[in-house]
Parts: sequence; structure tokens; C-alpha cells
Amino acid sequence: MEAVRTGMLPLMWVCLVIIGGVSLFGINFQVPFAKVSHFGAFVAASSAGVLAIVNGTGRAVVGWASDKLGRRQTLTLVLVIAAVAQFGVLYAGNTHNLVLFMVFAFLTGFGGGAFYPLFAALVPDYFGENNNASNYGLVYSAKLVGGVGGGGLAAGVISVWGYTGAYVLAGCIALLSAVLTLFLRQPGRKRHQLAETELVARPSAAADG
Repeated sequence: MEAVRTGMLPLMWVCLVIIGGVSLFGINFQVPFAKVSHFGAFVAASSAGVLAIVNGTGRAVVGWASDKLGRRQTLTLVLVIAAVAQFGVLYAGNTHNLVLFMVFAFLTGFGGGAFYPLFAALVPDYFGENNNASNYGLVYSAKLVGGVGGGGLAAGVISVWGYTGAYVLAGCIALLSAVLTLFLRQPGRKRHQLAETELVARPSAAADG
């Protein structure tokens, strides 16, 4: 409850609801959109395979990136990539550009898998190891709500606005999630204290000026 009262844990939860829904939207509807875009069954299946493979490998890459850039900064970057990927998939599909479609399928998979380990790392960073299972359990519960948005609600949006409206909406709310992460900060520390902590944690960067 102390973690909840800081406001940071609820903010993480909201961010994960949004981007979790966008991620599941991509998993659920990328193949149907590929078929509607006349790419054929093989390309549609290939794009799904790319999404699934990169979804897993992206989780390993962000561990390295977060050590260099910082966890919150990496999370924001990943969510921006996920947002751009939604607009990219839509553009590639509407213009029947196969190469671009596969590129943005790659980015969709990367963005859709990379944020989970970052949230998992931020929780103990912000609130400590004690009660970490409970704290992250609360944050991770957002996946259930996001799943509703990325499944049933997304299907309803597609039926009313079509794939164009659905992908534009997904890209916009993914950007919203990225913006919200800019307000994340470790409870009890002011911004200048956080900057000093990062410099101490990365002496090589400080030595390079």
C-alpha cells in the first residue's frame, strides 16, 4: 500500500494496461490485416513468425540497453518504437509494401515484448526487494485489463472504424503510454538526486565527460 500511495505504482499499472493492449492487438490482428492487404497467406504467417521471434529476443536486448541508458529511459524508447510500429504496419499494409510490412512487423514484435522485463526491473528499483512479488503482481495484473482492450474492444473498433482507425488508435495510445513514463521517478528522490545516482552507477560515462 505504501507503493500504491506514492502514485508511481498506479502510473506503471496504467502504462502497462495501455501498452499491453497495444501489444495484444498486434498479436491478434496483424495476420488478418496482412491478408486484407493482399500479402497472401505465406507472408501473413511469416509476419506472425517474425513478431513472435522478435517478441522474445527483444526482452534480452533491452537488458543491455537499460544498463547503458537507464531503465526508465529505455522503457520510454521502447514504447515510442512500439507506437511508430503501429503506424508503420498500417502504412505498409495500405500501400502493399511487403518489405516495409516485414520491417514494421519486426519492430512490432520488438516493442511488444521488450517492455515487460523493464517494468519488472523498475518495480524493485523504485520500491525495493521487500514485497517485490506483491508489488510487481499488482503491476502485472494490468495485463488482464490490457488483454480485454487488445482483443474484444479492438475487434469492435475494427468493425466500426476499420483497420485504419484501429491502427491509428493503437499508435496514439502507445505514444500516450510513452509520454506517461516520463513522469516515472523513484519515490523519495528528487530529480537532481536521481541524476547524481545515475552518474555514480555509471562512472565510465562520467569519466568520459
